[in-house]
Amino acid sequence: MKTKLVIILLFVLVFSLLPVAAQDSQTLTVFAASSLSDAFEEIATAFEGENAGVDVVYSFGSSSTLATQLVEGAPADIFASANARQMTVALDGERIAGRPRTFAKNRLILIVPIDNPANIQSLRDLSNPGIKLVIAALEVPVRDYTNTMLDRLVADPAYGEAYREAFMANVVSEEDNVRQVSAKVSLGEADAGIVYRSDVTPDISDSVIALPIPDALNTLATYPIAVTNDSANPELSQAFIDYVLSDAGQDTLVKWNFISARIPELPNMISVPADGSVSVDGQVLNPLTLTADFLRDNFAAHTMDVTYTSGEESVSTSFTGALLWDVLGSAQPNYNADVRNDKLGMYIVVTASDGYQAVIALGEIDPEFGNQPILVAYEQEGSPIEDSQGAIRLVVPCDARGGRDVSGIVNISLRDSPPIAQ
Repeated sequence: MKTKLVIILLFVLVFSLLPVAAQDSQTLTVFAASSLSDAFEEIATAFEGENAGVDVVYSFGSSSTLATQLVEGAPADIFASANARQMTVALDGERIAGRPRTFAKNRLILIVPIDNPANIQSLRDLSNPGIKLVIAALEVPVRDYTNTMLDRLVADPAYGEAYREAFMANVVSEEDNVRQVSAKVSLGEADAGIVYRSDVTPDISDSVIALPIPDALNTLATYPIAVTNDSANPELSQAFIDYVLSDAGQDTLVKWNFISARIPELPNMISVPADGSVSVDGQVLNPLTLTADFLRDNFAAHTMDVTYTSGEESVSTSFTGALLWDVLGSAQPNYNADVRNDKLGMYIVVTASDGYQAVIALGEIDPEFGNQPILVAYEQEGSPIEDSQGAIRLVVPCDARGGRDVSGIVNISLRDSPPIAQ
């Protein structure tokens, strides 16, 4: 009798625990851009390991398709988009709760098959007749970034509008997402494709050659993430986003060739090179070392007549150099996409070899705002600058006085405004 009673009690205990176990099991549905596939699978494994009973289920695809599905009512807990435009679609459709956060950045690259049958060496070759080029379809985020790159190429006199026409004439396929572009190139079904750097994954790395796109022409992709408005597990969803934004999550994204969304704190001191070159650093992703020859070879030359007051004297002369905006664009400013018009709170400290400094607000040279043609000059009156302080000079043509014309510059540092005390 006692034995039967013990068995009954054991059965009661086991069955009473079953609903609890079922209740503890939670599924997290994440809509994510296809370019995130590999990195997010690894993040899911780590997140599930730290959260017993959690199952992360992904729906990977083009951000534009996923945003449309969300607006049409598809159930999901989290949306991770490859650009802000598709996140805005979901926001306007009232499917997003709270404020999206930028969690990663990315760069465009040009890929060709490993045997490179069309002998493509650079972006310029994409306009050659007969090239079979694959890009993403309209509305797909990587296509937006590709179009921005094309706009920059068109603005460069070395390419012009004819380049865009030849480029588009060579497009033989427009794919629904970026992974389909990389797949076609890796299979040899196209001569070239424009994808993200993160799309050269281990499974295709032996089948393609990745050719870098010059930083002055490239464009940074920004990836926002947010909890949906009707998530069944809002707290768990936020915990997943917190993990993606954590050092562990960011390190995983970097491992898969994304750029971390972390904004590092900068030292209060300016570092200057000792070899006579000019360093470009600060809040940039691609620090540069400039020389006069580097500026000549890598940037469009601009010549400007300037007149300014120096002391009591009026000076009229001409300078040739690269636009400061182009130089900083090549260094790729690390904007904080979560701050509205972050670049309007940024400034540039220009330091001379004798310690003289001048400050330029980034908004002064941004084409969307001040659009001032400030030069990093290497020639005066058609000849190389000969100055005991150095061969590169900052020239601010719009200033009435020449105080911000910094001779012998050794450092250009992009800085962010101090944070507001909370």
